[in-house]
Amino acid sequence: MGGKLILQLSLLVVQLFLWQSCTHNSHRVTAENNKNEITAVSIYTVGGFTVTPSKGYTMKITRDSVYCLFSAIDTAQSTIKSYGNTEDKWNSLLDKIDLEKFIAAKEEESRQPYDGIDIKISITTKKGQYVKLNADDNPSWSRVYRQLEESFPPQSYGNKKLDK
Repeated sequence: MGGKLILQLSLLVVQLFLWQSCTHNSHRVTAENNKNEITAVSIYTVGGFTVTPSKGYTMKITRDSVYCLFSAIDTAQSTIKSYGNTEDKWNSLLDKIDLEKFIAAKEEESRQPYDGIDIKISITTKKGQYVKLNADDNPSWSRVYRQLEESFPPQSYGNKKLDK
């Protein structure tokens, strides 16, 4: 009878540890899901002179990668490239982002009807995606745009068409 009691107590202790472990992990997961952690920042440019091919590009930056799509009117001329990102560049970009102010930025209308270039910045978090078009007048949007242009200039990612 003593052996059965020890076995039952051991099982009870194991169940308590499992229960505590599960509830502890569920609280941690819930707390992590409530954070608005940025997982990607993207910039899209499209438009320009109608007489010459568009110099548009899309760039998506994550913690460890940079993805570039250089678009052209003739899709055969479009190129896709990807590169590794550094922790320093990623952190420098995140330091420039005030997500609340970025979300509150007022978008402007498209410039394409006037032969202009539209610039769209998108910030993806674990909670959702926030996209702003031509919000140049907002300091937060402008700060993110400048950081993207300084740290991730499209010319440095190998598309010679952008230099023309």
